[in-house]
Amino acid sequence: MKPLIYQILIIAFIWVGMVFFVQDMDQMSKMIFYLVTSWLLLLVVLLVKEIIRNRKKSN
Repeated sequence: MKPLIYQILIIAFIWVGMVFFVQDMDQMSKMIFYLVTSWLLLLVVLLVKEIIRNRKKSN
């Protein structure tokens, strides 16, 4: 679970940096931004799934 959290933090840091330049991005840069956003959302979903799985396991 720790690697997942570390990856979320790193991708979130990159995403926040990209947010400041969204208005200046061209089409290809926006596609990369959307890809990073999708990856971040996927990681958050996987983290929530892992937390729920661990809670069920402990009960």
